[in-house]
Parts: sequence; structure tokens; C-alpha cells
Amino acid sequence: MTPTASLPCPGCGRPYDADRLTDGRTLRCTCGHRVAFPERVGGPPPGAPLRLAADAMLGRLARWLRTLGIDTCFDPESDDAALARRAVAEGRILLTRDRRLLEDWRVRGHRVHSEEPLEQLVEVLSAVGVPPPGGLFTRCRMCNTELEGVPAGEVQGLLPPAVRKNPGPLRRCPGCGRLYWEGSHTARMRETLARVLDRVAAGDTGAEGAETGSRREPGREAGAADGTRTRNFRRDRPVL
Repeated sequence: MTPTASLPCPGCGRPYDADRLTDGRTLRCTCGHRVAFPERVGGPPPGAPLRLAADAMLGRLARWLRTLGIDTCFDPESDDAALARRAVAEGRILLTRDRRLLEDWRVRGHRVHSEEPLEQLVEVLSAVGVPPPGGLFTRCRMCNTELEGVPAGEVQGLLPPAVRKNPGPLRRCPGCGRLYWEGSHTARMRETLARVLDRVAAGDTGAEGAETGSRREPGREAGAADGTRTRNFRRDRPVL
């Protein structure tokens, strides 16, 4: 029988089964020290597109990242262990507001310090990099699926009258069925994101004064989320 590889506790030297730690898990030894592999695991391989996983406290940030076309999984029902394992299995960088999560799990990640979603966006883009151009409005903000173009004639009955003559492209999410179109809301979102990207390009990390309370996001209207309107929300209702 092949002996099982072991990893010694850095405090007392007690051996631990290394197979229990390969997914980034850490163990607390009875002597008080944490047993873990020295290198963090997970994250996209070199040259692969950026993929992220956001914890339950970062739902609005996840929607902004998806707006930029970044593959960002978000499941508020996932516990820490499930989220960390998914990040490793799918090659994602883990984003979390929980300091202990990245201590308990040696996975590639970034602890988000900011409380406001747009400050969080500046902080995360400064930490993980800005996505290549061309991804804006190509991914569903709600379920993360890549959008596909759809002829206006196929969805005329689902569009508000004011939108039916809109010359801009129509996109549909094949995952949840939501429709997306160009309008004044997308213009505001473009302006907001342009300011965010300008700050990142200037070296702003977004973390200074991050935990001083929330402020209204640029372009955000009362009763709206992230500058978009979702009133009378239903699966078959177009979402701006």
C-alpha cells in the first residue's frame, strides 16, 4: 500500500493527511497553529479569462462585474465551504467580505474592504485586473449567462411600447429569459463605469476610507438597483 503523504503542523510537527488539504482547506491543530499548504490554490490558469466567485455579501458587486462581461458566480445560499470548493474547481478568484474565509481556506482570493458597491468595483478591478474591451453588456446581470442577440420581431409582445422602435440591439438571456436593450439607463451605466475605470487607471484602489458607510451610487435612482430599473419584475418581463 502506498503511504499517504502528510503535512506537518508548523507548531508541533504533528503530521496531517495532505489529501484533506488539497482543495484549499486548512485545519486547526490542537496546539493552536493552522495546518495548510503554503501556496493558495485555485484561480484561472495563465492566459485564461478572468473568472470570479462572490460571497453572499457581494450581490450588487457581482451584478456590476457581470455588466463588464466578467464571469462572476454568485449564490447567496452557498456556505463558505461550498463557495471555496467551487472557486477552486472552476478556476475562480474568490471575493469575500469575510476575513476568516480566506484564513480558513487557502484559495486564491481577495478580501473586499469597501462597503459601497462602486467602491468595491474599483477595489476589485485594481486587485484582479481590468477585463478586455468588448465585454460590456454581454452577460446577464442576474444569472451570469452570456447573452445572445435576438430579432426584435420575436419579442415585440414583451417589449414596452416606447422600446419597440429603439434602434439599438436586443439581447436575451438563454438561461433565465430576460431581455436587455439599449436606453437612457445603459448610457448612465456607461458613464458610471467610465468613471470607475478612469479611477482604476489612475491607480485608485478604492479601499481608502472604505468602511465609513454607504453613499448613493452615481446614476442610481430611488427604488432602483445599480442604476437599472426592474419594476414589476417577472421572469418573462423585460429587464432594463
